[in-house]
Amino acid sequence: MADTPNMTGAGLLPSGLLPSGLLPAGLSDLMPDQARREAMAITSLMESFGFFGYSPVDPPLVEFEDTLLADGPGAALAPDCFRLMDPQSSRMMALRADMTAQIARIASTRMAHWPRPLRLSYNGAVLRVRGEALNPERQLTQVGAEMIGATSPANDAELAVAALMALDRAGVNRLTIDLGVPRLLEAIYGDDIPPAALVEAVNAKDHALVRDHAADHAALLSALLDIPLGGVDGLSDGLSKIKSSLPEAAVAMLAEVLEVAALIRDAMPDVSVTVDPLEQRGFDYHHGIGFAIFAPGIKGELGRGGRYRTASGNGIGEESTGVTLYLERVLRALPPLRDEDRLYIPFEDGLNALAGHVRQDRAAILGTSQGSEAERLAEARSLGCSHWLKAGSITPISE
Repeated sequence: MADTPNMTGAGLLPSGLLPSGLLPAGLSDLMPDQARREAMAITSLMESFGFFGYSPVDPPLVEFEDTLLADGPGAALAPDCFRLMDPQSSRMMALRADMTAQIARIASTRMAHWPRPLRLSYNGAVLRVRGEALNPERQLTQVGAEMIGATSPANDAELAVAALMALDRAGVNRLTIDLGVPRLLEAIYGDDIPPAALVEAVNAKDHALVRDHAADHAALLSALLDIPLGGVDGLSDGLSKIKSSLPEAAVAMLAEVLEVAALIRDAMPDVSVTVDPLEQRGFDYHHGIGFAIFAPGIKGELGRGGRYRTASGNGIGEESTGVTLYLERVLRALPPLRDEDRLYIPFEDGLNALAGHVRQDRAAILGTSQGSEAERLAEARSLGCSHWLKAGSITPISE
């Protein structure tokens, strides 16, 4: 007897005859279970932000280049954006690589007259020229929230707590939030610019290289690096020993990060709150508190946020704070999706029966088989149904 060909899907084509459907690097299709998980996660996260008073907005995927990539959040991501020519206006457009700049634009134009602080949430796809080492995908889904007109550490803490609670309600537990002060090194140097080699050494936490490149600031930066990374109390004790050596601007920044950390810890006692005062990687346009959220077993952060200034037509902008959650990583941190109950409706019961069960919020599929009971059950199993309608009664389908 000849070997049975390896069939796929509903048995329509041997796998070797299926078209390849090759996609560009970093792009992929989401299959039904993946798409369902993503949709459920987005709904949960957006609902949570809504409970905190963040109203959803939905900007377009493409904007004019000079608008999308204006100073601030947009300019920082300019190298990651695809460009194309608009055939109607003959102006260059850019595909968004991040949504923060778009929310800032909406707030400073169409919603400029709304009361501040203005709380907005969003979700959508972004496209980047290059993937990252930990996340090679180039089409990503972002879910986030922005508080435009935020002026206090309490605002920063609220936004962070909203993100942490959204993740917790979605099913991500044992979270850690790591707070930093991205512009602390610049505050220590004052009017001078920190050498690029020093910035790299600080990012690498390389004490020896920091001493080599920090010149007059070597002792102070070494003392900051020597403070054990972790909880608020340890940082507070360590800073008390070097406070007199710090510029006033740096002291103010560190006082703010300690205040934010304490507020988060009080509101979310099950979350681990850590502080790394010199952390600045990935905070290209942030100038106040920055933070990243992590979950055990997941490489890279689930989300990132902090204080920044929006761009505006008058060149002034607004103090704002925001967070972006990276859905691809969030999905990896979520527990497996529970199998969905699905009801098989025999062909002869018809569309009326199908509609009646859907009205009762049941997932149901109308069969096409008009054969024997065994043939109908085989069809039901192939369609992923857990139950079938037998003589008007809902009956489990055995394996």
